[in-house]
Amino acid sequence: MAFRFPLAQVLKYRESLEQREYLALETIQHQIFETDRRIEKCEARSAAARKRRESDLDRGVSSVHLQAVVELEIACQKQREELQVRLQQLQAQRLQALKAYELARQNREVLDELRKKQFESYHREQAKREQIMLDDLFLSQRKRAH
Repeated sequence: MAFRFPLAQVLKYRESLEQREYLALETIQHQIFETDRRIEKCEARSAAARKRRESDLDRGVSSVHLQAVVELEIACQKQREELQVRLQQLQAQRLQALKAYELARQNREVLDELRKKQFESYHREQAKREQIMLDDLFLSQRKRAH
């Protein structure tokens, strides 16, 4: 008789839940990385616009051109602020996703540990049955010999 874990379907379900939560966490972490990258690009564009404005001021360019550079700088700053808010939201989501993943992992580990214990118990019982069978065989051969 082969080992059969009665909660195998539940374990399989818990494993799929754990995998789903892990993928959700991984997706959020990727979004955080991308948002960080976009913030850095924003900061670089803003710094470039600031340098350009300062350079244009030194050269004495027209106010229309200067106004365009200032508007670009303001737009970069606004986009950066929006991305910072998004980053904070993502970090909060990451904490929730991490908790959900850890809970799913713990739930799966509980069932996995139960399966391991039942499997070990099954093997011990199999070994006992085998030993009893060998003992019976030995005793029956011994009785025939006398």
